[in-house]
Amino acid sequence: MQSSMEPAVAGPITDRQRLTLLAAAVAGHAFKHMLSAAFFVYLPEIKASLGLSNIQVGALSSLRNIAGGLTNLPAGFAADRFAQHRPVILGLSIALTGLFGLLLGLATNYGFAILASALMIVAITLWHPSAISWLSQQFAARRGLAISMHGAGGSLGEAVGPLAAGALLGVLSWRTVLQGSFVPAVAMGIGIWLILRSIPGSDSALSSVREYIGTAGRLLLNRRLLLVFLFVGGFAGGQSVTMTFLPIYLREDLGLSSMGLGLYLSLAQVAGVGTQPLMGYLSDRLGRKAVLVPGLAVLGFAYLGLNLAPPGWPLVVTVVVMGAFLFSLMSILLASAMDLVAREVQAITVSLVFGSAVVVSGFAPAVAGIIADAYGVKAAFLLAAGFVLTAALVAAVSRWQKEA
Repeated sequence: MQSSMEPAVAGPITDRQRLTLLAAAVAGHAFKHMLSAAFFVYLPEIKASLGLSNIQVGALSSLRNIAGGLTNLPAGFAADRFAQHRPVILGLSIALTGLFGLLLGLATNYGFAILASALMIVAITLWHPSAISWLSQQFAARRGLAISMHGAGGSLGEAVGPLAAGALLGVLSWRTVLQGSFVPAVAMGIGIWLILRSIPGSDSALSSVREYIGTAGRLLLNRRLLLVFLFVGGFAGGQSVTMTFLPIYLREDLGLSSMGLGLYLSLAQVAGVGTQPLMGYLSDRLGRKAVLVPGLAVLGFAYLGLNLAPPGWPLVVTVVVMGAFLFSLMSILLASAMDLVAREVQAITVSLVFGSAVVVSGFAPAVAGIIADAYGVKAAFLLAAGFVLTAALVAAVSRWQKEA
């Protein structure tokens, strides 16, 4: 009899196991994003506590994104090379996110805060190559829907996380809340591992780092895939700028409380919980381009709206519209990339998608911080809009979808 500590052998997967995989992936992704989204509610408090400028906040966010981007390739290698150990990888991702959140709660200076927040995003990054490639392989005929449901779990976490963080900050310090997240994160990580360990895994697609690098190099010669990476970069650049400076704008310029800030950031995700599976379904039926291009255009104009909308209901409506696409479009981008590659290299493709995101998101918040200190925080949203609208235009006029 197989020991509970041994990896599941590759083999056929039943419909029940497939649904269990989907449910666990959605739940784990939701919890992971609860921890991730709460970071942006803590950010104004961290800024005030450590006496940071907008440039320092932007640099912290950029370095955090770079750390996540650099982790994508080794995370993809682990997902492909140790495919039968994906339950362990997914469980560790959540547990380590809580551990490094605890370290961030102990930070007393800018350098330690950068290190802890970078390690936190490294742990978060471990999740995507294993989870998304596993779902993509097991739901090949409904890839857009499955990946979008996984993304909807993330949107749910992004909606709940800011509310929970905002409420807790009303009675506790940001340090105490971060330190307290360690125990539930470890418990959730163990739970994910226990649920998924009995589901048959896939055979390892790669045998060495050299083979992995060679495979990545060949994928980078795919012109259509490179175009998708370009769209990812524009999308991620706008997203990283907005998620860094929207909390600063709401907290400092509009004077909202931590709870009010959490409510706004939650509203920025609520619409995505419902629109993400819908967009995934429509992209399976109508094609990725038919969903991606208008989605990027609406998101770009919503970023412009953040710069123009006055406080009150106009700003609320703008945030809700933005939220319908803020994270949802990444699922369509991932599905678009998966359509262009073989089943055996889907984890590395996920890594390259998220890695391409950091090419822009790695420097965008730092540039936005300079703009914010020079012209005001709202000016940063113009930069975000420029990134996304450029991606929408290129996606509209170029041929990048898989040929029928």
